[in-house]
Amino acid sequence: MDPTTAVPVWHTSALARVLWGGTLTLAPRRVLGALGRPSGLAVATLRVLGVRHLVQAAVTLRRPTPVVLTGGAAADALHAVSAVALAAVDRRQRRIALLDTAIAAGWMVLDLRAARRPRR
Repeated sequence: MDPTTAVPVWHTSALARVLWGGTLTLAPRRVLGALGRPSGLAVATLRVLGVRHLVQAAVTLRRPTPVVLTGGAAADALHAVSAVALAAVDRRQRRIALLDTAIAAGWMVLDLRAARRPRR
């Protein structure tokens, strides 16, 4: 692919985040159902996280500056740390919490990579 026409990492990541956030907001039971019986608290938590992803994607698409991308990466890092903490204290939620940790860490890496990539 020609680097002058390639879609920026931040753009692809933000669009994927819109899809993920929409899924978490609109269908949290389906996401959780694959991993067991979802509790009411887990469903509500996924909806809140979904809205956070949608807001973060909107901000990124509007202003994809290094500061915004780094701030998004920081939010994802905090998300990953909180999911690790949940996995440590709640054995029933461990599987979903560790999966959530991996997803949040992935978003963080993408945003940090995009923040450090020079603009042309």
